[in-house]
Amino acid sequence: MAEEFIFDTTDSNNPPTSPPNRESVKILLIGSRRGINSIIYWLYRLGFAEVTAWSKPQVAPNSEDREMMSITVKQVTLD
Repeated sequence: MAEEFIFDTTDSNNPPTSPPNRESVKILLIGSRRGINSIIYWLYRLGFAEVTAWSKPQVAPNSEDREMMSITVKQVTLD
């Protein structure tokens, strides 16, 4: 898997703590490079995430080079 998708797991017994009622959520796009870029820019225009917050598109596993994927992480407040 690409290094952009590998998170720091140096101390898996003590994961990083989030403020109370907050959680990290990973958003994954899978499709053509053109389709992924279109969605990333659309989400940027909606104020969802900066374009630079997304990983570089990578070949999706088991897609035989037909599909790409890109990921970002958002912090959400839980009620």
